[in-house]
Amino acid sequence: MEFHIIDFIEHALNLLILFVLLRTFLYKPVSKFMAEREAKFAREREQIDASRDEANALKAQYETSMKNARLDAEHIAEERRKAAEREADDLRKKAKQDAQEILADALQQAAAEREGMMRELKEQTAELAVDIAGKILEREVSKADHQRIIERFFDKVG
Repeated sequence: MEFHIIDFIEHALNLLILFVLLRTFLYKPVSKFMAEREAKFAREREQIDASRDEANALKAQYETSMKNARLDAEHIAEERRKAAEREADDLRKKAKQDAQEILADALQQAAAEREGMMRELKEQTAELAVDIAGKILEREVSKADHQRIIERFFDKVG
């Protein structure tokens, strides 16, 4: 095997040209492509992180809204329960007042009927007394006599 310097220089020169050509046409475009791809993945990762942060913020907001809605619903239910209790108390008071009014009216009516019956009883008693007195005296008793007899009778009974 002979060593020829020209072959060596020729191979070295071919290797150098191949290196320059590969670097220019293959390495730089592939490096540029890889850098762009890496930048794209970094942007996508940032977008995913931003989306995750936004989703977490929305989730927190949703949970807060749900908690507030639950508290509002409980508050409304409590207010309605209190309003129903107040209404029931008002109805009970009105019913009690109506019952007292009915009782008072009934007592007044009973007193009025009693007065009427007492008046009627007085009249009947007076007529009976006049009839008895008229038979005893066998004469007609005047209205003034009649009134005096009635008053004396009720003073005695009275």
